[in-house]
Amino acid sequence: MRVASLLCATLLVGACSSNTPAPAPTDAGNDLAADLPVATDASPDAAVDAAVDARPPLANPFSRGPYGTAVRDLAGPFTVPTTDGDWSFEDHWTGEDSYVFLTYAPRALVFSNGTDYSASLFEGALTDLLDRSPRNVHYFFLWSSDEPGFNTAREAWQSELARLSETDRAWWTPRIHFVTTRSLALTNWIGTMLTARARTALPYKRYDPIQFAIDRTQRIREVGQLGRLAAGGLATDLTFLANEPAYYNFEYTRAQRLAAERERVTVVELARTRTVHDTLDVDVNLPSADEMARFDTLEIDLSMECPNHRDGECGAWDYLSHLRLCTPAPAADGGVDGGDDAGDASAGPAWRCDREIARWITSYWRETRWVTDITPMLALLQSGGATHLRWDASGQWDPRSTDYVVSLSLRLSNRNRGVRPVAAVPLWTGAAWNATYDSDHAPVRVTVPDGTRRAELYTLVTGHGGVQPTNCAEFCNHEHRIAIDMGAAHVKNFPEARSADGCADRVGEGVVPNQHGTWYFGRGGWCPGLDVAGWSVDVTSELAPGTAHELRYTTAYNGRPVSSNLGNIELSSYLIYYR
Repeated sequence: MRVASLLCATLLVGACSSNTPAPAPTDAGNDLAADLPVATDASPDAAVDAAVDARPPLANPFSRGPYGTAVRDLAGPFTVPTTDGDWSFEDHWTGEDSYVFLTYAPRALVFSNGTDYSASLFEGALTDLLDRSPRNVHYFFLWSSDEPGFNTAREAWQSELARLSETDRAWWTPRIHFVTTRSLALTNWIGTMLTARARTALPYKRYDPIQFAIDRTQRIREVGQLGRLAAGGLATDLTFLANEPAYYNFEYTRAQRLAAERERVTVVELARTRTVHDTLDVDVNLPSADEMARFDTLEIDLSMECPNHRDGECGAWDYLSHLRLCTPAPAADGGVDGGDDAGDASAGPAWRCDREIARWITSYWRETRWVTDITPMLALLQSGGATHLRWDASGQWDPRSTDYVVSLSLRLSNRNRGVRPVAAVPLWTGAAWNATYDSDHAPVRVTVPDGTRRAELYTLVTGHGGVQPTNCAEFCNHEHRIAIDMGAAHVKNFPEARSADGCADRVGEGVVPNQHGTWYFGRGGWCPGLDVAGWSVDVTSELAPGTAHELRYTTAYNGRPVSSNLGNIELSSYLIYYR
């Protein structure tokens, strides 16, 4: 997956490379924060409280605290002076908007290719940003140095606002805020927070002194990398700022759904905020077989947070991540397939974890959460009771040591689908995608059990690695064909592979935005920072209970069989029977 070098920026204090940890830009930060007064938070006065109390009740009212200034803390009240007068966060709170802050800080972060991160963002077109933005966002533009330069950028953006259509101008003008006081001199929690960020050395520091956001739940959030990797650093892109509020909308909609379903879902917790490097084995007691038979839906909820919720403190790369069902390894195997506890009697039985039930791709340096429908895999868990599962994140290879804070649970429910999965027949698994791949995947013969009401092909398939310059299978449109007997093939392909924005365009579907790597390119069946959706095909009409059938699987690239090594296909495939 290493399709580009690690982000490497020349900071005021020196340079980084892909082989060594990036130095924290503490000198730049201290220069920004030098000789500033200590900011204090002021409680709203009685008049403001009375005005707030007089407003109609909100579905998501302003929280009364406790507040903080760390990432994911509740954001407290603040007022900032702007070119349109003082703006109060609490007074303008609707429970439906998010708030994104970007600071003009020239020379605070300069890449080795000469790009000044902050200054170049302020050279972008504001109208391009607004064209890509959801409507429920406020943007705040601040400055920490070179006030004349900031004012020049501000005047250009105000001219752009003036040229909008009447409708758009009326909408966006009160949502674009130019703060007139130096950011680090603000006498509220924003000034306190930005000053602390500028003065604090982090293990792998990113852009936190320059940008942050407040989401729709009033939580302080990180803002990621605003641009694309380029030779010697970054090509900034102001429109990437719009990805943050778009993702907050995705998160909010998901949270509302989960809250509405709370009473009818049985949650089986596998891990809660466990600090994990890359592998986690879990023993869990599922509901009994009789109870499992009541469920027709299975989702999996995985959070991979960064320590302290800060970018740059969890995994650096887009690692493959899996959840697998395990069985005790046969004694004859000596635990070879059991993983890292194999052969250690004190660790309990060795495990063979060869049934993949879910797959994700981790993000570059940013935390993630997915809630994924994997209902067909309910068939593998029908026996209930004591169950051993293994989650992993590929074995981190980056030399910069980081961990994940993992929360993982199963969500079982009955949604009156009319059928439920009761058995899963394993079909084929992946391998090196080369001239022998198809011949190594022999046909599979099956006999459908009597009483089967539905049959479904269910496949997890993604492509990884490959030779340059195409880096296929990660970046090519590979084709997968499954045929039953002499019938027409069911085809899965990935035309979005190699597109410049194939993954960036899916932020609204849950792709973690603005990761610190080449997250934006389309891939062969996956995106960094996204769960892998199963490919499901209803084949009930092609299979007769009690009759033997043959299933055949082949692949193609550009319409032809593969004749050379094009990387690896990561594949788990099943035939699912429902009753």
